[in-house]
Amino acid sequence: MLLTQSLNGIDYLEVAETEQTVLLLTMLRDPAALKLGAAQVEILGGESVTGIKTLEVAALPGAANALRIEVNRAGDFSTYTLLLRADDTTDEPPLGVDPVLARIDFSFKAGCPATNDCAPVSCCPPAAVDRPDINYLAKDYPGFVQVMLDRIAVLAPDWQERHAADLGVTLVELLAYVADHLSYRQDAVATEAYLGTARSRISLRRHARLVDYRVDEGENARCWVQFQIDGAEGVLLPAGTLVLPRIAGLSARLAPNAAATQQILQQGGVVFATLKDPTLSANFKMDLSATLGASLNQISFHTWSDEACCLPAGATAATLKGHLTSLNAGDVLLFEEQLGPLTGAPDDADRTHRWAVRLTRVHHTDRFGNVLTDPVENKSVTDIEWQAADALPFSMCISSVTDEDHGSVLIKDVSVARGNMVAADHGKWPQPGPNEWEPLGTVPAPPAAPVATNAADCCTPAGSVAAPLPMFFPALAASPLTFARDFDAAAPASVLGAAAPPDAAAPKPQIEVVDDRGTKWSPEPDLLSFDKLHHGFVVEIERDGTAYLRFGDDQHGAAPPANGSFRARYRVGNGTAGNLGSDTIAHVVTADSRITSVRNPLPASGGRDPDTMETIRQLAPSRFRTQARAVTEEDYGAAASRYPGVRAARGTLRWTGSWRTAFVALDATPRALSPAMLAATIATQLDLIRMAGVDLATEPAAIVGLRIALTVCVKPHYATGEVEQALRGVFTAGPTCNGTPGLLDPANFSFGQTVYLSPFIAAAQAVDGVAAVRATAFQRVDDPANDATGIGYISMQRLEIPRLDNDLSRPDRGFLELTVDAG
Repeated sequence: MLLTQSLNGIDYLEVAETEQTVLLLTMLRDPAALKLGAAQVEILGGESVTGIKTLEVAALPGAANALRIEVNRAGDFSTYTLLLRADDTTDEPPLGVDPVLARIDFSFKAGCPATNDCAPVSCCPPAAVDRPDINYLAKDYPGFVQVMLDRIAVLAPDWQERHAADLGVTLVELLAYVADHLSYRQDAVATEAYLGTARSRISLRRHARLVDYRVDEGENARCWVQFQIDGAEGVLLPAGTLVLPRIAGLSARLAPNAAATQQILQQGGVVFATLKDPTLSANFKMDLSATLGASLNQISFHTWSDEACCLPAGATAATLKGHLTSLNAGDVLLFEEQLGPLTGAPDDADRTHRWAVRLTRVHHTDRFGNVLTDPVENKSVTDIEWQAADALPFSMCISSVTDEDHGSVLIKDVSVARGNMVAADHGKWPQPGPNEWEPLGTVPAPPAAPVATNAADCCTPAGSVAAPLPMFFPALAASPLTFARDFDAAAPASVLGAAAPPDAAAPKPQIEVVDDRGTKWSPEPDLLSFDKLHHGFVVEIERDGTAYLRFGDDQHGAAPPANGSFRARYRVGNGTAGNLGSDTIAHVVTADSRITSVRNPLPASGGRDPDTMETIRQLAPSRFRTQARAVTEEDYGAAASRYPGVRAARGTLRWTGSWRTAFVALDATPRALSPAMLAATIATQLDLIRMAGVDLATEPAAIVGLRIALTVCVKPHYATGEVEQALRGVFTAGPTCNGTPGLLDPANFSFGQTVYLSPFIAAAQAVDGVAAVRATAFQRVDDPANDATGIGYISMQRLEIPRLDNDLSRPDRGFLELTVDAG
């Protein structure tokens, strides 16, 4: 790397062999002018040993450009970072120090003996393969035919015959016929009075509500769309702007009032609209806008003079080229691989290497207010950070060198960042105009009142028969009605179309209803908790997708006034039809000529179809059997396991002296909240279902580390180091090179699990080049006196979870010892 004459920086760092509390730091130039003190040298990182403090910084006698740094204690086996900073209030480097060369990673244990090359082995696991999408809830003849044809299309894509006389189609129809008769025998239809025999989906919805099951009406899909702007900044994009899937022969920008545009919108195809932020306004009609600019069409990453640079998996920060003042915290950026790293061709770019992040920090200037620049290249840059929930799930290549077949040349901008990202969801509101509101009809006059009598019998007292209400049950002309969740403008960008957590609110129908008196009626899940003063209605979907509106009866919700008329304005578009693939959206309905194109670089997701009638029949009867209170130990564990961030939980009832306490041990997932926050969250949720008189406490699971020692004999003509490296690739707690979890992954261990030795020996024996494997130790770390090699298994108590992380910084969580001998 080139270095200007006025800048200094770190060359390398050594750890003193005799005592690991002395660090020898060599600079590129004489560090005397920097006047570094203990407050300007910070040691970061560590697993079991953290908070290392710098005691003294002095020149190293007899060594040019070197400093002797003394710290208070030695670190563990993990990687630490030595950081030079201007003072103890900032992380920026001292004046005169290159920002890239102001920090260095090192290990206090660098002098420990090693049998292999210490360079890390990087591998790129393949993308996970999705499980086959099979509808296991098909219960009628067309459904069975479709499931079988869908499955055959996956297994034998070349078979495309659909003629009824074909032998394959005949067999499919025969099997579907038999399956339909079996389903009919199970679900014989009799009457609408029973959940298992009703033919109307609305009847099933009302039956299901009696057993506390809320029918799922589906949800619309969402996606991120990216706009390209032609040479302008500050372009306002109104919320609700329509974007459409690609239609051959049409330009990217469609004029709103053009006849072709109106014809497309009236055909009822898939239409997306840019989202509003409901936290800014609850009014449907307020025109909120997104601000777009040409400077955000494509942004290059700044690599700080590095070549063949990659943004590693798990990254939450990067540096962009340019002084990007139009970029702010809260904005969404897309990281996209646009060139093949080995060929440089756009067609060879990996379409799965695309990721959206929501920025939490944008750094344009330094602490003095000057434009942030790279002092080596003298170019302006912008530092960005994003949420941990949006951390990169894969490594992104920024620049690379092509292979020999393509000239072995350096290519830049293999991956770039793109702004002008706007959220959009499936569904279309009617176009403004005289037909924007759909008339629902007039409420009929009530039936004649029953004949009043002066006498009363034993069953019906005189005058107690109320007059019947008018029958008003209007249907919407268009379908499917859109059901959507509120848009959270602060949520991580990577969860835009993700499934909602169990305790999230259900999607809301996108509809407005007004009567002829100007009264607004609001959609509600049901009217059971409302009185006759509440103007609400319930949307009920029939089996053909038609939406009906059910109003109150003056006991639960207000009844519609006799002879009154209603009108509705609603949105159409729902379900899995909106789950479009990437780069499917290609048209935007706008009159702004500065907007040149639009695309969805990521697939639309989150679209769910409504519950089918068969789904309701299967799920509703078991809903009232769901345990909504915790009584036994198993109840507490099962309830805690249902919440995100908890891999497994186990409850225990103990007498604490004056009362019983339910202790819940938690095994958290790797990306869960902090242990304290997770414990507090689970305790709050469990407090709602605990028994009266029982106290509640959450605690972490008891982790039991295991020690396994294996002696491996290598076959002749195999390199011992390579075989050992392959063995450690199998015995890992992270993902292996083929994308599958390692043998020591924490997810492979749970409460009270008996650990057997044989799977470890079998895994080692399966490695290529291994001739024989012999176990020499198999024991708990906390009980080294007992060895279970002879019996071949170790039993755990019910609240103990075995672990074998094989992390030298945390030996209490288990470690593996490999002794590899040449054959």
